[in-house]
Amino acid sequence: MSTRLRLAVIGPGRAGGALAIAALAAGHSVETVTGPSGAIPPALAETRVKQAGRLSPCDLLILGTPDDAIEETALRLAADPPPAGTAAHLSGFASIARLEALERVGLEIGCLHPLQTLPSPQRGAAALAGSTAAITTRSEHAAALLRSFARSLGISSFRLEDRLKPLYHAGAATVALGVATALGVAADLFEAAGVSFSQSRGLATQVLENCFEMGPDQALTGPVVRGDRGTITGHLRAAEAVSPELAHQYRLIGRTAAHRAGDRGEAHQAKRDRSAGGPPS
Repeated sequence: MSTRLRLAVIGPGRAGGALAIAALAAGHSVETVTGPSGAIPPALAETRVKQAGRLSPCDLLILGTPDDAIEETALRLAADPPPAGTAAHLSGFASIARLEALERVGLEIGCLHPLQTLPSPQRGAAALAGSTAAITTRSEHAAALLRSFARSLGISSFRLEDRLKPLYHAGAATVALGVATALGVAADLFEAAGVSFSQSRGLATQVLENCFEMGPDQALTGPVVRGDRGTITGHLRAAEAVSPELAHQYRLIGRTAAHRAGDRGEAHQAKRDRSAGGPPS
């Protein structure tokens, strides 16, 4: 690491705490101010500062508060501006405009959103290296600072337009929730069959590899893609015997897969038609 940064983290929860722990391990100087709960990860106990007004001068002020509290926190901090050069929140959804109160008192503003699951500060800190992060700023100076900080933690980064953050975050949420939800339904079905969910690790791992190498729609396989209606009906009957809710969840996943498989088939047919000089009349 070429530059040792001075960081202040407001709200060292799952995201803010993960970054703070990783930053300490990377050799940065870190101070933290807890949120309303007063909770702080044990690894950050010695970094705690009781009030934001007592923070030391820092290069980067990170707001790790929930989305709905970002603007309120920025307004409160702006009333007694912390000695910082740049302020960034960690929300993949919220606009950096929520930090404008700090911009008006002289800080540059931006967002650093790790595209990684952070279930706890400790597990999140360990998962950051090798992941990516979205950076949104209004100045190249702030962007360069956030890129440098991310790089020091082993995180690669990409620029994201502020207006596109809701779509980006919907995609991120779908990866995090969709994968876990589908596997949760699968785990219930395996359990009902007396099979350990762990037996499917190889299958799940290969499907993910296929998705990133081939594209998610091209990686679709199974009876829904083949149109094996009898098999699908049998699945639903078996799931219904376990739980109507489990059958409903399986049906929802199957319908989404069928829709995407249908789109893939239509796109493939259109490509073949174009290659043949157009659809038959």
